[in-house]
Amino acid sequence: MEKRIVTLLFYFINIPFSYGFADDIVQGQRFVGPVAHVITTVGQQQCEKECLARPNLCKGVNYRRKHLLCEIVSSKEDFESNPEYTRITVNQLTDETNGALGYTVDQRCVKLASKQTFCVKDDDMADCSAFHNLAPFLPDGLYRIKLPVIGHVTALCEMTTDGGGWTVFQRRLDGSEDFYRTWDEYKNGFGNLTGEFWFGNEKLHHLLSQGTYELRMDMNDFAHQTRYVKYSHVDVNDETSKYRISLAGYSGNVADCLSSPRGINTLMFTTKDQDNDLRSTGNCAVDYKGGWWYENCHCTNPNGLYLAGNTTLYGEGITYFHWLTNYYSLKTIRLMVRRV
Repeated sequence: MEKRIVTLLFYFINIPFSYGFADDIVQGQRFVGPVAHVITTVGQQQCEKECLARPNLCKGVNYRRKHLLCEIVSSKEDFESNPEYTRITVNQLTDETNGALGYTVDQRCVKLASKQTFCVKDDDMADCSAFHNLAPFLPDGLYRIKLPVIGHVTALCEMTTDGGGWTVFQRRLDGSEDFYRTWDEYKNGFGNLTGEFWFGNEKLHHLLSQGTYELRMDMNDFAHQTRYVKYSHVDVNDETSKYRISLAGYSGNVADCLSSPRGINTLMFTTKDQDNDLRSTGNCAVDYKGGWWYENCHCTNPNGLYLAGNTTLYGEGITYFHWLTNYYSLKTIRLMVRRV
C-alpha cells in the first residue's frame, strides 16, 4: 500500500501543471516561434503571466525550467521536440488585461489595483546577439528582431557555433530553393527561414547599420568535410550604392577568397536583371546562375546552382575555388553576421 501511494505521488508531481491560463501544456516540446521576447529567472506561472501581459503579440510560451527561462512566441503553428522545454498555449480570453486588446504588439500591459490597464513599450532586440547576450543558453531558431526603418522581422539565429549570437542571412541545404532571382527578390529576400533562404539586401543593410559586425561563412562538402572563413568587419551600403559591400580581417581554416584580389570587397551586388559587376562584357549573374557581389567573375558562388558535388559546369554551382575548385558544388553553405 505504501509503495502504491509513493507511485501515485510521483505520477501527480510529474503531470504538467497549469496555473489556470493555459489551453494546452506539453512537456518535451518547444514552439518554433518566432521568439519575440525572452524573460530570464522566472517561474512557470510568471512566464504565463508575461504572455497574458502581451495580448496582441503572445500566442504561447516556451518554458525551460532548468534555466528558469521564458520565451514569448508570436506563433504556435509549429513545434519541435526538446526534452528541456515545456510548450504552453496561453488562453488570452481569460486575460485579466483583456481591456488592453486595442493596444499595439510592442506593448506590455498590466491591470492596476484601480482596475485600469497600464501599458508600456516593450524592449526590442536589434539582432540575434542581443538575445544571446541576454540568455546565452538559448537554442538555434527563429527570433523576432527590430531593424531601423523596416521594423520587426523574423530572423534565423545561430546560437551555438563559434560562441553563438549570429544572425544568418543566407543558407543552402538541399537545392529546394531557386537562387537565380531578380534584383527585387534579392532586395526583399526569399525562401524559407527553416530551409534555404536569402534574408534580403535591404534588411541586411539596415541590420549592419546598427554597429560594427563580423561575418562568418561555413561550408560542407559531400564527404562530411567542413571549412569556414571569418572576417572581423563587414558592412553593406544602401540600394543607391547597389548594396556595395566592404569587409576585412580574414581568419579561417581555408584560404581567403572574400577579401582577396578576386574577392567581393568594395563590390556592388549583381543579379540577372541588374549588371553591376566589373566585367566589361556580359553579366556574371547570368553566366554563373546566381546573385552575388561578382567581380570578374568570382572565387566563390554561394548562390549558384545546387549541383551536388563534382560537375562539368565551371563555376555555376555552389563553389569555393580555394577549397574544392570551381568544378565542385558544395552540399551546404551558410553566411551570418554578429555584432562585435
